[in-house]
Amino acid sequence: MVDHHASETATVVEVSGADRPGLLAALSRVFSDEGLNIRSAHVASYGERAVDSFYVVDRKGRKITSEQRVAELRAALEAVLDSRAPAPEGRKVASARASARDVSELGRRTRAKSVSPPTEAR
Repeated sequence: MVDHHASETATVVEVSGADRPGLLAALSRVFSDEGLNIRSAHVASYGERAVDSFYVVDRKGRKITSEQRVAELRAALEAVLDSRAPAPEGRKVASARASARDVSELGRRTRAKSVSPPTEAR
């Protein structure tokens, strides 16, 4: 997901998929290859699923506004998510991708657990 409105100063890119060793490095490499700087990264894992949010800007510190550039970035990030990690000896590795619905449901469940109702003062 690419969101231009979630931040006043950066484009927010949320990436979700099967977690694996080296995934964060591969995603970071895509941003670097695309000429983008990561201002902030928020990395989370839910079991075997990684949900990472990156606040990115171009080399001049601006949001990414070109739809062509966004499309190229999406394609490069999806290629990383679709690539398979090498399987451990004697095991199969299956690719998995999350839908935007899956990610938003994870976020709601996490927020619901972390927010406790206010207590009454006596």
